[in-house]
Amino acid sequence: MSLSLDLFEVLKDMMEAPAVTGFEEQRRKRVIEHFKRYCDNVSVDVIGNVIGTIGGGDRSVMLAGHYDQLGFMVKHVDEKGYAHFSPVGGWDPRVAYDTRVRIWVGDGPDAYVTGVIGAKPAHLTEPKEREEVVPFKDMLIDFAAGDGKQAEEMGVRPGCPVTPDAALARLGSREGDLIVGPAFDDVCAVAAFIKTMDELHDDPPRGLTLHVVATVQEEIGLRGAIVSGFNLKPWCAIASDVTHAVAPGVEASRVGDIHLGKGPAIAVGANFTRALWTVMEEEARAKGIPHQREGVPAHSGTDAWALQVLRGGTISGLVSIPCRYMHSPNEVISLSDVENTGRLLAAAVRALEGSDLRHTVEVYRRS
Repeated sequence: MSLSLDLFEVLKDMMEAPAVTGFEEQRRKRVIEHFKRYCDNVSVDVIGNVIGTIGGGDRSVMLAGHYDQLGFMVKHVDEKGYAHFSPVGGWDPRVAYDTRVRIWVGDGPDAYVTGVIGAKPAHLTEPKEREEVVPFKDMLIDFAAGDGKQAEEMGVRPGCPVTPDAALARLGSREGDLIVGPAFDDVCAVAAFIKTMDELHDDPPRGLTLHVVATVQEEIGLRGAIVSGFNLKPWCAIASDVTHAVAPGVEASRVGDIHLGKGPAIAVGANFTRALWTVMEEEARAKGIPHQREGVPAHSGTDAWALQVLRGGTISGLVSIPCRYMHSPNEVISLSDVENTGRLLAAAVRALEGSDLRHTVEVYRRS
């Protein structure tokens, strides 16, 4: 019997714990607890990937999505008590300026100091200044320290990770499908994996081994996927991440006709195995799962990019969750897209359990 699952609450639980790349410990503990509800075994490798294993078949299928998030790191605290910092991951300085933040000074859920990336008041700026982007090197975090000594007493020192002080919420109506928050990139994929495991719970796969992997350090170079993929040696790997959705200033001509609420986007292109994306599209149609198609001509920028070329090569795919305002403290996604991503991945696992994909992959390889 499937377990009770509220994806909004799952997301809220994981997003309340910080996971700046390289400092994923707090969120890792929560991911482990969610995985334990479904997996035969849960382990953590040396770099911090959480690996949930179901079944014991000869061939293995890997699902990969990262749980690390964008953030900042304190680089220096000056004599006046202000923190100088650097971005961790691909931040746009325009969305960071004047953001309220949490400087993490310990390992507990309340072990933070509230600060703000200070902004010069409009009254004191010249018209030309208002049209310019303030670079990170000119930004400071004000956290009410009177001087460097007081900052040290508060626990703020070089190396402290920093996250936006933002929470998960419904966008618009309290009963609406759209939700807003930081770090959907890519904790929403981990939530989708939990939905996948819930879908498979009544009748877990027996013809293969399923490795559900919450990866780390994706935001600085897909490092968790490289380590876990090398160790697990999957026959087939499907990554999941967010992708750009049409939004004001973001046109379909640039990102594709991808919209919130219309289902996950199945990626096609050189980074992926045609036989696999074909199976996923067929399963989506057969099961009535809303889905979209995304053309990716080269580098996908996701864990799939690393997994495809590990060892002797891996059958690879990508299922993405549409997202507005990516890499900001206020990303927006559709809760139904998360649910349908989980359903699609479960259907794909079922299909792969009974197929070796030789109807395309092996034939093409021999020709």
